[in-house]
Amino acid sequence: MIARLFASGSGLQRTPAKWLCRAFGAGLLVHAVLCCSISAAEKIKYTKQAELDAEGNIFVSSDEGKLIKMAGPNHCSSVTVAPDNQTVGCTVTRGLKPEEFSQPHQLEIYLKGGKKKTIEPGAPIREWHFWKDGQQVALTWGLRDGPGTYGLYDIATGKMTNKLAEPADESSLPQWAKIRLQVQNDAVPSSRALKEERTGWITKVLYDIGKIKPGMRRKDLAKIFTTEGGISNRFQRTYVHNECPYIKVNVRFKAAGNDHDALKEDPEDIIESISQPYLAWSVVD
Repeated sequence: MIARLFASGSGLQRTPAKWLCRAFGAGLLVHAVLCCSISAAEKIKYTKQAELDAEGNIFVSSDEGKLIKMAGPNHCSSVTVAPDNQTVGCTVTRGLKPEEFSQPHQLEIYLKGGKKKTIEPGAPIREWHFWKDGQQVALTWGLRDGPGTYGLYDIATGKMTNKLAEPADESSLPQWAKIRLQVQNDAVPSSRALKEERTGWITKVLYDIGKIKPGMRRKDLAKIFTTEGGISNRFQRTYVHNECPYIKVNVRFKAAGNDHDALKEDPEDIIESISQPYLAWSVVD
């Protein structure tokens, strides 16, 4: 009967509690209220996480599941949410100049409950990352042309627990000090068979790229290349290999038609020149 009541669309809020008590008894009324409260409880549980909205506002959760605003748009030069989904890291710059914006000097940590910890090592922050699922944070700081320093901080207290100077051999760094790329590099397996396999793959890549010649069409590039971000137009573009985005070529084109439109690419555009393949990090707009 309860199921029919709710299925009818009248809803618990529209049904007088006195009527429910007479119809089902107080015990069943409590049971019905608990059943109807499940979705609300699940919503509160879901909101016990940090959030970054579309406008760039940063929120953390209170103990009751309510969102607390910690920073507005353009306050942070970069934002990272810890694996616990409750802690947020925000790098802060000193000025608005491009060179200052790319060199943050502060790291703000936003914690559940609206707490904030500020870490300022005294030099530009080169890299930082959460450690131990957000319980700690590791920083590397120093001038671009000078030696770096590594520090490990406890997020709950904001205090440094470990510090070391940049070693001559980065492989000797402890795990907490290594950036993601270093950890990935250490994990890459190496053997004679793997070296031969990788050499064979590079040979295949170079052979395939060598097939692309001036006079061919833009559409011919799609067989082995795709596009990436960065500055480009219809007449020149950087392409990356389908199987490895770090293998790139620069291509110049002659318009197949309507050559006054520098934005609309045509699959029939003619390749004027293609550079030798080179290696570079990915570019993201």
